[in-house]
Amino acid sequence: MKGKKILILDDEKEICFLLSALLKQMGYIPDQAYTIEEALGKFNQNQYDLVFLDLNLPDGLGYHLVPLIKKRLPRAKIIMISAHDGMLKQIQSEVEGIDYFIDKPFNKAKINEALGKIDMLKFASG
Repeated sequence: MKGKKILILDDEKEICFLLSALLKQMGYIPDQAYTIEEALGKFNQNQYDLVFLDLNLPDGLGYHLVPLIKKRLPRAKIIMISAHDGMLKQIQSEVEGIDYFIDKPFNKAKINEALGKIDMLKFASG
């Protein structure tokens, strides 16, 4: 395996595409899901090292998945992303298991900072 495997769970396809391209450039192996249901299928078939998890998804709230992710992928890191910075701060104080929070819109510098904070950069091979 060339790099660590990352799932991007966001209903905005443009975000998935741009983040996926950035992560590929950095040497990671990105995968995408646009709904909770789609992500659950991927969790059953794959092992991920990191999950970018959007707060608001068409079929539920992303942070409700955190316990399930931690159960199925106990070593996986979770980065919560949202356009609602106020909600991120509230969730940060209430939900255990989220390793980092990023507000939208984000850029390469914010992604690098997040990956560095959770020690994922040391795993990148690119």
